[in-house]
Amino acid sequence: MGIRSLLRRLGWHRNPLRRGSDRVEAWLNAVLLITLALAGSAMAVGTSRGAYRAEEKAAAWDRTHRFEVWAVLVSKPAAPQGTAQARWKAPDGSPRTGPVTAALSTAAGAWVPIWVDETGAVSTAPPHHSPATHAAGVGAVTLLLVAAALAAIWLFCRRLLDRQRLRTWQDEWLEVGPRWSKYR
Repeated sequence: MGIRSLLRRLGWHRNPLRRGSDRVEAWLNAVLLITLALAGSAMAVGTSRGAYRAEEKAAAWDRTHRFEVWAVLVSKPAAPQGTAQARWKAPDGSPRTGPVTAALSTAAGAWVPIWVDETGAVSTAPPHHSPATHAAGVGAVTLLLVAAALAAIWLFCRRLLDRQRLRTWQDEWLEVGPRWSKYR
């Protein structure tokens, strides 16, 4: 597709039969495309930066407040959840005991990895996700939402322009039609 066909498709051509509403539509197309390119990309970059910073902050908090330690099972895991009593050392070095989750096939006396918080209480493992991937997804969704909003504006304006074109065409036909038609 060349430049000429692209300009013709966008409504930027020099046709003597072009109506005023066609010129308005061409300007509308240009303004909305420029808005999508400039404002859409700026909003996508801004939201993705914010999402990246928030995810990095959450990951840093997880690194400083959750620790992986090894616990020795005191009892065999019981069905159905696989909960067993275990002993481990908290990050401050104090001994702890409590229920942990382990595979049902694990024997008493086996070492299992668990996650604890800074006080030594059993915690969940930190989520494994990439801040960059999350930020890219947020940026893409932002760009899609901006595009959807601009598409809705475009459809609304097109509908108004089409209604105005049909009214004009009807008025012109009411004036010229009786002279052409044998049905009066």
